[in-house]
Amino acid sequence: MARRAPLVVGIMLAVVLSLTACAFGGDSVSEHKANLANQRESALLFLEKQGGVEQIRFTQEGGKPGLGASWSVNAVVTIGGQEYRAILGIDLISSEPLPSIAPEETPPPVSVIYSDGSSEVLP
Repeated sequence: MARRAPLVVGIMLAVVLSLTACAFGGDSVSEHKANLANQRESALLFLEKQGGVEQIRFTQEGGKPGLGASWSVNAVVTIGGQEYRAILGIDLISSEPLPSIAPEETPPPVSVIYSDGSSEVLP
């Protein structure tokens, strides 16, 4: 009986660790879809505030960098043929200094390239 105790404890520990990893790891497919949806939303919000944008290219999938932090993603924004590094998010926009161009009432189409290589043109 004494020999079985370490084996039982080892099995219980393995089960607990497996369940914990699943709970904290999340579903990578649904997380990927959520990140792509957040990229699209971030692009739309950025376009509401910045005019002259020709292209937005997301350079990573994005996520929350820490506890309590908002979701954000790195991107390269092209304005007037010039590329600018930016951090875009639902609650955050940070970038290198951008040209002061007000967004147009009817903005021209903008090419958006997502982190997975897919793309679309946003109105």
